[in-house]
Amino acid sequence: MTDTGLPPAGRGRPMISARAAARRPLLGRGLLMAGALFALAGVVMAFFSPWSELTTIRNQMRLRATTEEPLRFLAPGSATFELPPGRIFVSYFTDTELDGTRHIASAELVFELVVTDAEGRPVDVEVEVTQRANLPSSRPGRSSTAVLVGAATLEEAGTYRIDLELGANEAGTAVADVFLVDDKDVDQLERAFAPVLATICGLVGGGFLAMLGVLTRWMEKRTRM
Repeated sequence: MTDTGLPPAGRGRPMISARAAARRPLLGRGLLMAGALFALAGVVMAFFSPWSELTTIRNQMRLRATTEEPLRFLAPGSATFELPPGRIFVSYFTDTELDGTRHIASAELVFELVVTDAEGRPVDVEVEVTQRANLPSSRPGRSSTAVLVGAATLEEAGTYRIDLELGANEAGTAVADVFLVDDKDVDQLERAFAPVLATICGLVGGGFLAMLGVLTRWMEKRTRM
């Protein structure tokens, strides 16, 4: 009997019953549909996001930073300010001037931030030691870095003392800066960022679910081959 090279009868492509074909996995299709819905929700929220209001708030904060007298002091050290309710961000600069003297510091200094009210009660501080922003320096060709030390929420107006101290094995001086965002600005930012955050979550979540759906569909087809 000659070998024709053909597979024996009955040993070709496996037969699939109608019941098994009806039980095809729907996970991949469900993930694709969920991804499409999330992406659609993100697109819809993008139309409702107040982009112009965010631009206005950003421009107002930039104007405040350039026109208002900055709240600064030399760190390590402390200072007392009259502050309204809101949120303060305390940072230090690696290259800036205070009272006619230029202070140059390392961006790796680790300050301990303590905020107390007029009665000496401590205010909860959120430490953010890794946030940095590059700023222009008054020296040509040089840049300054603003290193965020921490933030605190002030519940009521009053006198607050802000202390910045270095660890026992560290030395250096830097100019500390206190940036205030009052309650009105905080409310505006929260209202403006809510739809923007929903837009980002919708688009990113939709893309992730769609990617999982495509991968799942491919695996489902592979298992049915």
